[in-house]
Amino acid sequence: METQVDDGMNRREFMVGTLCAPFLLNELQEYPGMTAKYLAAGREIIWRRVLDDLSFEQARIIETGTGPEISGTILIAQSGSPLRVDYCVACDASWRTRTVQVDQNWRGVHQTIRLRHDGQGNWQRDGKSYSALVGCTDIDLGISPSTNALPINRLRLPLGGTSEIKAAWVRFPELDITPTRQTYHRRAESQYQYRNQTSGFTALIDVDGDGLPIDYGNIWRRVAEGEAVPKSAATGFVRALISDEPSTELGDAVEAFGWLIGGWAMELRDFDPDGQIRHGSGEWWFAWVLEGRAIQDVLISPPPAKRIADHTKSADSPSANNRYGTTIRWFERKTVDWRIVWVNPVSGAINTLAGNREGDRIVLTGEEDHHPIRWSFLNIQSSSFTWRGETYDNHGRWRLGAEFQLRRIM
Repeated sequence: METQVDDGMNRREFMVGTLCAPFLLNELQEYPGMTAKYLAAGREIIWRRVLDDLSFEQARIIETGTGPEISGTILIAQSGSPLRVDYCVACDASWRTRTVQVDQNWRGVHQTIRLRHDGQGNWQRDGKSYSALVGCTDIDLGISPSTNALPINRLRLPLGGTSEIKAAWVRFPELDITPTRQTYHRRAESQYQYRNQTSGFTALIDVDGDGLPIDYGNIWRRVAEGEAVPKSAATGFVRALISDEPSTELGDAVEAFGWLIGGWAMELRDFDPDGQIRHGSGEWWFAWVLEGRAIQDVLISPPPAKRIADHTKSADSPSANNRYGTTIRWFERKTVDWRIVWVNPVSGAINTLAGNREGDRIVLTGEEDHHPIRWSFLNIQSSSFTWRGETYDNHGRWRLGAEFQLRRIM
């Protein structure tokens, strides 16, 4: 692992992190010196970067039932600015890296990395083939010691054994990913000599029974550990629902709604039949879901900070402008259009519409109370758009019922 430190972040090698999912008990027992002490209750660890005292990481090991998974949060003083990195590395039961998620916030900019590995040396980045990493077996986060545990547990070297690997090395804050050859030599029951074949850097890594670093040369040192708090049902639900990227099955259909992914601030106007206009504000959040085959949103108005305290208040009250609902969007290949279902438990509204993108706008049509309705996305830009909801009235005219002005916030 190539160490990164402030004002010269790529000069040495170090690691920071923790495993976030357990491995199978029988496989652990095959590895001399390994224990399964965290299988029942997960572990949490904190490392301090003793090299310069400019970084801490809190990481955890939990059981997922599919293989080990490393997750953590790293806080760094990088070039005088706060740098935060949240990551999660999921492996199969043999400790082969399968998915990598990295979120970085630095100097007001949020950046992400999403990698997938088929276990045979072929990688994807953000859903597209990434040939630069062909042949890599492991991920190496340049600011985390935890990822050294991946090859240590995967290789299961005997005492005195040596092995060379090809790792996908991620540098921060650049988020560059390059292949690098690394060597691991098991010097003692709980000690490994690490060497980067490219830079020539070497370090001794002392590990515990789970292969997690205790000391990494004079760079990282473990300062705390304990049992991990089990993940909540809500966390499990989010993991099952949310997808990092669209499914390749969608093809070019992604272009219709894919641009919506993220968060939007909303200023809205509701137009009542009596001519009254009600003003409000809110938030609108979009994410890929269900293995990337659909997009789901959550629309909140008023925004969370201004939600009505009395939830028994009528949603029909002119002062309410009360919406807390969700839409799911999916592409119907038989009809070659997008279908949506909007549900707002606040008012009891349920709407089903269908349509597609037409140039610089999206038009969806359906019915409500036996009257045609039309929802349109207009003036679509990378950081703004307009949404309008209309109803076809008894006089044969489209009546504007609501208009939202959206501004991207994430």
